[in-house]
Amino acid sequence: METKLRIKDVELPHRLILAPMCGITLKPFRKICKEFGAGLVFNQMVSAKALTMKDQKSLSMLSYDESERPVGMQLFGNHEDTLSEASKIIQDTGPDVIDLNLGCPAKKIVNDGGGSALLSDTDKLRRIFQKMRSSITGAFTVKIRAGWDEKSKNSLTVAKIAQEEGVDAIALHARTRAQGYSGKSDWDLITELKNTVHIPVIGNGDVITAQDAVSMIEKTGCDGVMTGRGAFSTPWIFDHFANNHMTPLTSLQIKDMIIRQYIEFRNHFGDDRGIKLMRKFICVYSKGLHGGSNLRRDIVRINDWPEIEDILNRFYQ
Repeated sequence: METKLRIKDVELPHRLILAPMCGITLKPFRKICKEFGAGLVFNQMVSAKALTMKDQKSLSMLSYDESERPVGMQLFGNHEDTLSEASKIIQDTGPDVIDLNLGCPAKKIVNDGGGSALLSDTDKLRRIFQKMRSSITGAFTVKIRAGWDEKSKNSLTVAKIAQEEGVDAIALHARTRAQGYSGKSDWDLITELKNTVHIPVIGNGDVITAQDAVSMIEKTGCDGVMTGRGAFSTPWIFDHFANNHMTPLTSLQIKDMIIRQYIEFRNHFGDDRGIKLMRKFICVYSKGLHGGSNLRRDIVRINDWPEIEDILNRFYQ
């Protein structure tokens, strides 16, 4: 099986990609995923409107380390001129890929006309693709859903328009907006998409393990696979996929990873926010482990890292 994937002029070392996730794919976590061999890492989506208004918090979200390459930045918005201007702002920071979010099902985003809401207006989408393509000299990708609901699945139509307007690759989360993250993703839609367009197709949905990623490629013929929840719970999924093994990390390896990740969070966000963010990750990493519920109960309100590390030393032995 081919191990590499090329998107325009960007060559990915592996075909498993870290999906953008709000509040999750922050720089410290992206670096951990890259350590484990992620082929491409995406930041959390950034508001095009906020970028054009020079919002400092949003601009700071574009920060990345050279060690993360290839790295992608994802935009969301609902107006072609704003998205075009924001694309230029992002391009000036030098990422390898710029992606447009057309899949977010969150009410706040959808009610403002962004994310998966745009799937219902293909004329507007064409204008957006044209404007963004004219602003982006590098790799331009889009991430979509199957459609708004079961009665309006139009991923093939959207993909054809994207291809016609110069989009370099398309990722399909094979659920509708109405499904949210419930139910089962329809991998047959990924197969249909791969058989419809000639640009790279990246499958997404229900990829929790490295074996799921392998199965998706084998069953759909997709060029790459994107994982969100799988990476969040087990970032070593990338190592398992890249090196074709399923050996879980030992307790000590997980503890060492947590400590490295906390140091990155602390360096990037400071002690207080670093600890709050790290507690969220520790809670996810400990799910399913014997005594994990006790660990989560003990650390959830602790704001002192040495105290948390002492608990980790007793838990991960």
